[in-house]
Amino acid sequence: MNDRLSRLRCRVQHYEWGDTDFIPALLRTQNPERKPCAELWMGAHPDLPAEAELDGRWVPLDHLIDASPEELLGPAVAREFEGRLPYLLKVLSASSPLSIQAHPSKEAAREGFARENAAGIPLTASNRSYRDGNHKPELIAALTDFYALRGFRPLPEIARFLRQVPELRELMPGFEPTAAFLKALYENLIRLPQAEVDSILHPLVRRLKEADAKRPFTREEPEYWMLRADRDHSRDGHRDRGLFSIFLLNLVHLQPGEAIYLPAGILHSYLEGSGIEIMANSNNVLRGGLTSKHVDVPELLATLRFEGGSAEILRPARIPGRREWRYETTASEFELRRLEIDAGEPHQSGADHSAEIAILVAAQEGARVTVESGVRSLELRRGDVFISCFGTPYTLSATAPATLYKATVPSARPSG
Repeated sequence: MNDRLSRLRCRVQHYEWGDTDFIPALLRTQNPERKPCAELWMGAHPDLPAEAELDGRWVPLDHLIDASPEELLGPAVAREFEGRLPYLLKVLSASSPLSIQAHPSKEAAREGFARENAAGIPLTASNRSYRDGNHKPELIAALTDFYALRGFRPLPEIARFLRQVPELRELMPGFEPTAAFLKALYENLIRLPQAEVDSILHPLVRRLKEADAKRPFTREEPEYWMLRADRDHSRDGHRDRGLFSIFLLNLVHLQPGEAIYLPAGILHSYLEGSGIEIMANSNNVLRGGLTSKHVDVPELLATLRFEGGSAEILRPARIPGRREWRYETTASEFELRRLEIDAGEPHQSGADHSAEIAILVAAQEGARVTVESGVRSLELRRGDVFISCFGTPYTLSATAPATLYKATVPSARPSG
């Protein structure tokens, strides 16, 4: 690849829960049809690969990497991740709750993918649970106020909640705050016949609507999200069983710059807001409600971690001597960093251990932002994305303050 610093052309996923405004505004495009713009994919996943500008033409990034994995990714990363870019970077923007979901471990994904392949289930089939053989740890860093559900609440809180909500008291009258009881409770809820789901949730939703009419619930209360999700996901006179999970999971409000990390087995949902999301290069999702898509109950139950606790909010740590902040996780595939560029203070960076992908998310109107490597120079506007290949140092400069997020591979790797 001659252009080792290249602009990327990225595409949008139009899932029904997507916001209509944030991503079009970021990309400086119009959306006259008001289509939901849910995710901007910046990576090499075969479902929606970005395209790199190469010698004046646009080439799918996955094809480029397949042709020269060691050159683009670096020898060590190419060996470890079998010649594939190990991460997928996204901008996510939600206007309504996503499905209640979790992601499998690497072993479970590998086994499930092979099993469904052997059964002859097409990759695009609606009843497919494993789209690839990889796990999907992920992190999302808020760009706006961002609301999410993450992990089961502390078990004593769940026990109190079950006692206090009259419609739920009979679900498990002897509930004790232990992992075994939590597992039994959740298994019962996800397997309940639809008629029993309706008999419990109909009066609960009716009571909450009456309470909301007298004093509207706020976004800081789970009742707000239950009514919102009921409006968006309950259909044909039936209540979606995913509504139960809203009361069992931690409600998280992220301020811009804050993040949550989701390793395998953590039940979660994104409710509203926009953020930078990064994950292992996978599209495996096991759903548990708030969706019209396939819900694979046995696989979900085998994946979930039935442990309670408060949700940890991550704040990036500044790298000494640099205007660069790192979000620390246990993932070996990815690392997300935030860059703050000041006028007159160029930022030196470099893909010294693998390829890096970066997006300019904020810049003052009229500011000139450039990225340079050797004789190669790109002028960036808000929403522009670029890739720097392995071993390609670059300099970012701006005439006014600018903010970028970049994806890279953690540097503590075997030498090439």
